[in-house]
Amino acid sequence: MTVELTCPYCRFSKQIPKEKIPKGVKWVTCPRCRKRFEIPEFNPRTDLGATETGEEKGYDGPGEGNGKDLKRHGSPWENRSNLGLWQGIYKTLKAVLFSPEKLFRTLTYKGGIKEPLAFGLLVACLGSMIGFFWEFLILSGGLASLAYPLFGRLTAALIFLLVIVIIPVLVTLVMFIYGGILHLLLRILRAGQNGFEATFRVVSYSQAAQVWALIPFFGGLIAGIWQLIVQIIGLREIHETSYLRVIIAFVIPVALIFFLVIGVAVFLFIYFKQYGFSRL
Repeated sequence: MTVELTCPYCRFSKQIPKEKIPKGVKWVTCPRCRKRFEIPEFNPRTDLGATETGEEKGYDGPGEGNGKDLKRHGSPWENRSNLGLWQGIYKTLKAVLFSPEKLFRTLTYKGGIKEPLAFGLLVACLGSMIGFFWEFLILSGGLASLAYPLFGRLTAALIFLLVIVIIPVLVTLVMFIYGGILHLLLRILRAGQNGFEATFRVVSYSQAAQVWALIPFFGGLIAGIWQLIVQIIGLREIHETSYLRVIIAFVIPVALIFFLVIGVAVFLFIYFKQYGFSRL
């Protein structure tokens, strides 16, 4: 008995004897376009246009309905019209925080950036506000003595209002700039083949880690570490690449900054050693 495998990306087709397919193998790499796709025999769906939903997957979402990206669908947040707002938020948070591999493996990268941007803004702004609140409590004693000379009659309520206005703008800029730089590095490493939207979706949904900011004082640190882990897993799954390439993409900026700092330190050391402090 033979099985016909057809690549959903380039439509390359080949007949393979069933006995030559190793037991337990669910994915195959197309020899023409080098992209991975699931072997149809292991696909539980009988309706070609159906989507994987239900508790087994941990989230629900509308299917894309095209041959190229048939098995990918939206997040629960993008399906909140059916799930309800709070269920959409809760299921998305739960999937990102505790099963990112499962979520990003089947998350669409063709649905636009508006929905993930909205989710990222919502969660990141709330997390930033909570983190600001804890920091304010820690520094409230010192800030109280400096409040009047620095702000005059500017009340704490007005300062808080300014922060509320500024934070969404900063979060938006950071997500786009950070996502753009990260995607450029992935492209250089040939690991961003599914486009900027795929990278931006991971960056946006990874903001779910900001809920750890609810933990007093140490929540921000936990959120940062958790978010980095989610992004590494998410980028690997949504771009169908290797962990090594994704990690290198994160390491490159750190290495550049490190060598820049070392270079500046060496320059200053040589300068002061040669000219001393006479010119200061």
